[in-house]
Amino acid sequence: MKRTDDVYFFTLIDFLIQSLFFGLLLYVLGQASQQEVAKIQKADAASASDIAKFATAAGFTNLTELADYLSKLAPVSDFKGIADFFSSAGGIKEVKAAVAVVQTAGGIKEAKAAVGLIKASGGTSSVTADLDKLRKFEEGTGKPPCLFDTVGGKKVAKALATVIANEATIQFETTNPELEEALTLIGRSFNSIQSLPLTEFSKTFAPLVQRKPTCRYTLRFLETTRFVDARDAARFAFYLNIGKR
Repeated sequence: MKRTDDVYFFTLIDFLIQSLFFGLLLYVLGQASQQEVAKIQKADAASASDIAKFATAAGFTNLTELADYLSKLAPVSDFKGIADFFSSAGGIKEVKAAVAVVQTAGGIKEAKAAVGLIKASGGTSSVTADLDKLRKFEEGTGKPPCLFDTVGGKKVAKALATVIANEATIQFETTNPELEEALTLIGRSFNSIQSLPLTEFSKTFAPLVQRKPTCRYTLRFLETTRFVDARDAARFAFYLNIGKR
């Protein structure tokens, strides 16, 4: 064999080896690409299956129906913000509870007004304390009322009698069984106390405080004067429900 034939022969062999190498490389790359595509398709199929299950659980027959419904609620770009809001608010249950509270308050306007009032009053603890003071005032400060009606689980003082007060005297309008019972405790009759000077009124009913040590009677106290002397005379023995006549 001539030298030129040897060179040609080895060149041909080198070419065949290179072709075989590149062919093998293309085959390996092709197989890897097919496997990756298969994985992606499998993942996409799983995701589609999960979304379909979610749509069914939400009461929709298919993804198209779900997508149409969501697009009517808000722009798609807002969905993430809405989801973040629900998450920060504690979930849909907490949001529903908050909406229920607002509705109970009479709507957003009334709820805002209530919140503003509470803040202006010093917060919920301050409002609670004020309400407790009001309750105690309605039920009578200190000793409980001797006569009362129960309204909403609270004792509301009931008047023993109605009196008319001026600068000089305190006069009972009329008598009743409860007043007669109280007068019996101090040994007096209605005629003897129907109209009394201020100083005499205090002396007359002072024993009633000792006869009823665990409670105190209430008078419906109608004033015809701007002075408070009559109030001072009556407060020694009674709670007063004050009004004008």
